[in-house]
Amino acid sequence: MIALAEGTDLGGSLRIPASFCGVVGLRPSPGLVPTYPADYAWDTMSVTGPMARTAGDIALMLQAVAGPSPLSPVAQPTAGRDFVAAVRDGNLRGRKLAYCPDIAGIGIDPEIEARCRQAAFELKQAGAEVEAIELDLSFAREPFLAVRGYWMVAAHYHHLERKDHFGSNLKGNVEAGLKLSLDKLGAAEQARGRLWQIFYDFFQKYDHLLTPCMAVPPFPVEQNYPATIAGKAMKTYIDWVAPTFTLSLTGLPVGSVPCGLSGGMPVGMQIVGRPQGEEAVLLLARQVQEMQEVGLPDLTKL
Repeated sequence: MIALAEGTDLGGSLRIPASFCGVVGLRPSPGLVPTYPADYAWDTMSVTGPMARTAGDIALMLQAVAGPSPLSPVAQPTAGRDFVAAVRDGNLRGRKLAYCPDIAGIGIDPEIEARCRQAAFELKQAGAEVEAIELDLSFAREPFLAVRGYWMVAAHYHHLERKDHFGSNLKGNVEAGLKLSLDKLGAAEQARGRLWQIFYDFFQKYDHLLTPCMAVPPFPVEQNYPATIAGKAMKTYIDWVAPTFTLSLTGLPVGSVPCGLSGGMPVGMQIVGRPQGEEAVLLLARQVQEMQEVGLPDLTKL
């Protein structure tokens, strides 16, 4: 309905709708797009980012909204960064890509997995090296819930006295955060450090991680969450978003790019980049779209 949109992503709120709607979404590095005013100034979990029809459009929007701000203590410098040129002029020759079908250990719909795998390995035609790997990040599921609970309290701290007036979901999330113990938070931060080390080692061998954005296909809007994943009941109601929220803990740029259809519904694939590597993520997203012949108009070419 519109060409460009912006939103925030704590556990996947840019990537999930992008995947389900067949458009591109980008969770940028914390601070790349400064957010102000904000009740939680030192927030490194919820980031502001764009959604658009193509990777080129994302780059164009990012060029306009990214940049340092004296009002944000986590802002990134952007001098010399040209997102549009990087997406327009780059190529994938020699890029080393790793594909993993289930980083969160929750299972995955077989049609979605097949579509993402095909899209990943088709990138060989563009000169990239692609390898299927096993990468188990399931240990990060519980730590994310702890960090998310802390975030709920920090972000809504000035309104806690009115929490009984919150909507049921927000109230429940805030109350869960208030019940957290310090040892749970300490363990969660240790897990974040472990994740960072895993990806530091990963990037010694590969340039990007490719993995399905969603383990389930889009489901009716009347349904709050799916009941099963690949025919198996979920352990918790939030399991279905584990493929996105485990990556939120890393602070790395992560894009979701459409890579075809399954049962007539859109399928999205996540692209994880190096620290502050949004340009490379968007270049790869553009190549995926071009190889899928999505055929959507690109604002940079109008």
